[in-house]
Amino acid sequence: MRLSDFRVGWRLLLRQPLYSAVLVLGLALGFAASFLLLGYVQYSFSYDRQTDGVYIFKHKLNLLAQPQWTEQMPLPAHELLTASGMVAQSSVLMPQEVLVEQGGQRQRMELTAVNIGFPELMRLSASAGDLHAALSRPDGLALTRSAAHSLFGAVPALGRTVQAKGRTLRVLALLPDPPPNTTIHYRALVGVGSALWTEAERSRKREAWNALAGKVLVRPAANVKPEALRALVQADGERFMRAMVGTETAQGMGTLLEVRLEPLSDAYFDTSVAVFLGGQRADRRLVLALGGVAVLILLLAAGNYVNLATVRMLARQREIGIRKALGASLPRLAGQIVAESVTVALLAALAGLMLAWLLLPVFSELVDRKLDAYFNFGSLPAALAIGLQVGVASALYPLRIALRVRPQSVLVGRGDGEPPQSSWLRRGLTLFQFAAAMALTAMALAVAWQSRFAAQADPGFDLAGLALIDMPPAASAQQKLAFREAVAHLPRSDGAEASNLAIGDSAIPMSRVYRAGGAEKRLNFTELSPGFFRLYGIAPQEGRLFDAERGAEGQQQDVVLNAAAAQALGFAQPQAAVGKALRSEDHAALRVVGIAPALRHQSARLAAQPMVYHADAGQADVLSVRSAHAPEILRVQIAPLWQRYFPQDELALRSARSVFEANYVDDWRAARLLAWSSAVAIVIAAFGIYVLAASSVQCRVREIALRKLHGANRRRIALLVGREFLILLALATLLGLPLAAAGIARYLAEFAERAPLGAWPLFGAWLAASIVALLACSRHTWRAMKLSPATALRG
Repeated sequence: MRLSDFRVGWRLLLRQPLYSAVLVLGLALGFAASFLLLGYVQYSFSYDRQTDGVYIFKHKLNLLAQPQWTEQMPLPAHELLTASGMVAQSSVLMPQEVLVEQGGQRQRMELTAVNIGFPELMRLSASAGDLHAALSRPDGLALTRSAAHSLFGAVPALGRTVQAKGRTLRVLALLPDPPPNTTIHYRALVGVGSALWTEAERSRKREAWNALAGKVLVRPAANVKPEALRALVQADGERFMRAMVGTETAQGMGTLLEVRLEPLSDAYFDTSVAVFLGGQRADRRLVLALGGVAVLILLLAAGNYVNLATVRMLARQREIGIRKALGASLPRLAGQIVAESVTVALLAALAGLMLAWLLLPVFSELVDRKLDAYFNFGSLPAALAIGLQVGVASALYPLRIALRVRPQSVLVGRGDGEPPQSSWLRRGLTLFQFAAAMALTAMALAVAWQSRFAAQADPGFDLAGLALIDMPPAASAQQKLAFREAVAHLPRSDGAEASNLAIGDSAIPMSRVYRAGGAEKRLNFTELSPGFFRLYGIAPQEGRLFDAERGAEGQQQDVVLNAAAAQALGFAQPQAAVGKALRSEDHAALRVVGIAPALRHQSARLAAQPMVYHADAGQADVLSVRSAHAPEILRVQIAPLWQRYFPQDELALRSARSVFEANYVDDWRAARLLAWSSAVAIVIAAFGIYVLAASSVQCRVREIALRKLHGANRRRIALLVGREFLILLALATLLGLPLAAAGIARYLAEFAERAPLGAWPLFGAWLAASIVALLACSRHTWRAMKLSPATALRG
């Protein structure tokens, strides 16, 4: 293969500009889609790669009714590890949102307390200032560049002061912003000895195994295995938990506290954690599947190119025969054909990279990830390398046809037809394209349908006009009650009630042991203000609910169960529990006053859980407001009240529906990605069947003419031409839809409540593919129907 071969390939493209544009742009579309998806895959697998040898702890408390893993660890775990001498470096990360004041302006910012060894552990250095001083001094503060700009604008931040929690902090170091693909996020760092916390607060945290402080990161010392660190924390934590609950309660409960140690570089794919402060997570299987889709789209696009290149090579058989007759060697011909293919593929790769760059803002918003760093001039070598491989691979079959051309046959007008194996290969490629398009479309429809069903399923109450406000956890009960009362009396407000967790929130609920007769069970519980059920329009299933006209103090011994909780406590029927006495693990005497209907407290992935409702006396943090006003107007109404009662905090108002929708954000994202991928696959498949139809009609021109001379009408000609594509579509259906059905079944298996999909996604995918195939084939079918026998036989 010589440089001159590429010039010849370029001239061939210029000789047929329309054909060449279709050839390059069709392949470029596949490259663009593949580059975007592969960029996302590379981004996902690059999380925390600079932290080799760093491990993160997580634990699961089996005392809960629904034990779930969390990366938030008690502070004594870090104290134990530090004292053991088994770690080379370690640090906690304790984030806290505070209101930061500077120059009369206030804004909410997350300050993260870390140990002095954090920079060495994470290989972090200051871009300006003294990071060691910032983390060791009580008034020290280190800001990232973005946080410094947010607080001070263009004014140099180093040495300036801010106010937080009534303390003065001085900016002693500036840090580069952490990369977007990390689970260790921070905007501002302080030391664990910061003046933001009193010594008494720090002492309580250091001794409290039953309180979550933050993440614990370690790098094991030389010759220390991670398992030894895990076992150390596990043993001490288990000992504390057994002492806390008592020997009698702990008997028969197995392990109370499970601890695991995982590489930090794997944390992004750890979707088992229910509560984390590390930003977004991803399912490794989904990311790998998207990588597979990227390769699939590239194969589909390359298949189209092979299809077109084969048709073109068949048309050039006479040219190839002449060149062979004039003495062209087989290696020389091979070099020319490969060069032509590589020229097209490299042009398409460049065009695809440019198209991917143009689509990057839309795609980044679609996947909710910052991918800018993966699409720049540094991406050019990788794109050209992929283009080169596709070009060489795509040249192999057209090259095979060219090398088998016999000059003596083609020069006398014989042997220039399409070999049977060539036509079957092109049919197979088109079959594969449509099968893939059907499978992707069916999956996209199913995921979107299930996500919509889950997000909009009946939660057990009316969501209209219902808004939620998160009150500061540190505020007193008097402040919360006064604020609640003020909000309840706003114009066009139907009331305001509190709960300690929003219904539908995926956070781990609180739980405790309840005893009824001889039955004992650990159940989830939540605390609600007495008027909560009335505000939500929830009627009792049996008995009564809390009395909204009485204060919570007079109802502290009253509890409401749902039917699942009554069954868990051994009652044969829910109504049998009404009026019965219960005891909680703290030996408090309780009485069941009623049964509440089933409410959707968590994601549709989980079956309805037993729930016990207690009357809240003012400690609950989530305020529910039902108002006839739009959220924007309601926010304006509430803002002055918020400033009066919680001046040091920022108002956060959200709709109750958004809580349910948040549980399915990743599902919607997957549905959109699949829809986007299936659209590209359908376009490529349509292009492939269009080319196949054109080639098929062209090859059968004389047959069609002879059939017309023997009396075949247009309908019979349409059936003759269409039969091939109907068979192809049927085979694609048999190949693609079973794969889609298996994928849909696997996806739906994660949900306890499933949409009544039936076969509709499969039918929808088949219908879409059928319509596309019909439209793609219609032009050439109509051409065959109108074909003049005289013209065809003369030509």
